[in-house]
Amino acid sequence: MNSLLQQRNGLLGDAEAVSSLAKAEQVKILAVSDTHGHYASFEAIVREFGPSCDLLLFAGDGMWDVVRYVERALVSDRLKEDLPGVAAFVAGNGDGDQYRVTLPAAGQPLDPVDAPGLTLDVPIRQIVKACGYSVLLAHGHRHSVDVSLEVLVDSASAMDCDIAVFGHTHVPFAETYAHILALNPGSTSRPRGKSEAGFAVIELSVNSTEPKYEFFAVRDGILGGYSFEKIAIR
Repeated sequence: MNSLLQQRNGLLGDAEAVSSLAKAEQVKILAVSDTHGHYASFEAIVREFGPSCDLLLFAGDGMWDVVRYVERALVSDRLKEDLPGVAAFVAGNGDGDQYRVTLPAAGQPLDPVDAPGLTLDVPIRQIVKACGYSVLLAHGHRHSVDVSLEVLVDSASAMDCDIAVFGHTHVPFAETYAHILALNPGSTSRPRGKSEAGFAVIELSVNSTEPKYEFFAVRDGILGGYSFEKIAIR
């Protein structure tokens, strides 16, 4: 369960959860990007996969969806419990760098009445320590990922990161360059090319030097709601 406290480094979650994530022997990560205002599917994904994950990575373009979830979680224990203990997010080319949200400052008690509007800072990039790995999170537009992954991978290497999670292209992708895994979870709402709307789950272990990952498609239910299906990407 996430404490909904933003740390100085931008991570959402209390200091103990952030520290435990870095030292954990196994970590499961929910990677989502480019929701573009389709809040219902974002919430459904978090509700379904969040409880079994330790970290949520949001790679930008849809920060209002993250903000809305946080605002609702402040008054809903169920939504709060479904959110992984640590969440990291970055601004996409369609996002701002600050948002007003009912969010308590780090170390302060949760009281939406006394703190009706605080600022949620959204960095351009974020580095998260998890299970001995260093993960670079960036939207990718400033790394020209729609042209090449060279800049992104070089940036990850320069910052001693093992994984680079990005968005922007709306196409699910995963490939290892030297020792760096570059992964795009795709878009939950606006898939491009021949891809489907979806997201990814990454698993890390201290007993393995290679991250494991799976991709999932988001299906609209016939009677409303959403379902999720594991898929292979090209």
